Amino acid sequence: MARIRVLACISFCLFQAILVNAESRQLLGLRGGTGTGDEKIPKEDNTASEVTSEQDLEVTASNLTIPLHAHSGTHHVHVYIGSPPQRQTLIVDTGSRVMAFPCKPCRFCGKHASPYFDTRKSTTKRLSKCGNCKLEGISTCSLFGDQCEITQKYTEGSSWSAHEIEDMVWLGNDDVMESIEDHMQLAISYAFGCQTSINGLFQKQYADGILGLARHDTSLVAAYYRTNAISRNAFSLCLTADAGYFALGGSMPVKYHLEEMKTTPITKEHGWYSVEVTEIWVGGIRVVSEDLDLAMLKRVNAGKGCILDSGTTDTYLPSKLQEPVGEAAMRHSGGMLDFTDETRVRNFSFEDFHTLPDLTFVFAGNVTLVMEAKQYMEGVTLTPEGEVQSWEGTKVLTNRVYLEEDNGAVLGANAMLGYDI
Repeated sequence: MARIRVLACISFCLFQAILVNAESRQLLGLRGGTGTGDEKIPKEDNTASEVTSEQDLEVTASNLTIPLHAHSGTHHVHVYIGSPPQRQTLIVDTGSRVMAFPCKPCRFCGKHASPYFDTRKSTTKRLSKCGNCKLEGISTCSLFGDQCEITQKYTEGSSWSAHEIEDMVWLGNDDVMESIEDHMQLAISYAFGCQTSINGLFQKQYADGILGLARHDTSLVAAYYRTNAISRNAFSLCLTADAGYFALGGSMPVKYHLEEMKTTPITKEHGWYSVEVTEIWVGGIRVVSEDLDLAMLKRVNAGKGCILDSGTTDTYLPSKLQEPVGEAAMRHSGGMLDFTDETRVRNFSFEDFHTLPDLTFVFAGNVTLVMEAKQYMEGVTLTPEGEVQSWEGTKVLTNRVYLEEDNGAVLGANAMLGYDI
């Protein structure tokens, strides 16, 4: 199964709101895909998939696919803003609702992939004023003026502040001229956060900012749909270790898939992509299920639920799973790994590495997501075909699955690799 340049996956597709029989249904679908990360998806290949779920869902192939690239464990898309266009490199983040990046003169905002966006150079920008804030539920009227402002704070201490700006926006690739020729005709007027200050981890990240893809009317996907740029208010992310695709309007075209689509319901209405976990396996050992420990299973699905979050690099599970997961991992690996901090960073020989278990998550509808050791052990080198490259002696690897949540779980980008989600 390819993970770097070959898009060969058992895949998930995230759909924000698919109209079925005049009713809005929110489903998470799974299907596999094949193809190379270097090839272009033909524009004319937008034939609808005829796969139908038990909920009578017809899954349509995307009519717009945009390449992604990975850096430091997160996946990024090139977004063009303004007239003339200025490029920003943004994290595709299903756990956020807003698009935001630094604008001149952002103070202490760090150095990132691109120069700060310069509003003075754009002839189409508009500063949102109080009484006409576009990002409903996100921006608020400033206490010290008549402009709309956004403030975001995070549990680990990072934060940022921004003005709300509206300008022409479209998605493209790293080639400016090609992006203008192929995608500029899909430019739409869109509101975003023009960051004026950044604190914490955001100052050091490679990406300029974030592209929020959570289920909300203010998302760029919803805006594309409202302007008829895409056929459905839906998208999928097909992620590999260093690349991928952002498919708007549906899933990746069916010819890139390895298997029939599977679906599982989105379970909560908070805007994140929450799914119901029914079982968790460590290798061939089932550690969570209703018949084993109902209270434990409820804890996995409690609170925010089990969310799929492309903007989070790592995977986080409830701390109460430490004992069953750790014991199963120790049995499978012969004592090499127990998912505690004591064994998080250690030396592995190539032979030791191959004793590490897969983590399998089973969702409602008997839909499975398999997380291989090469996904959760940081430091592994992959071949162009996505296989683990062998090494002599030992190598330091870091386990990027954390069992420290009180309730609920976060399946981050490392869990999503190889799936068209």
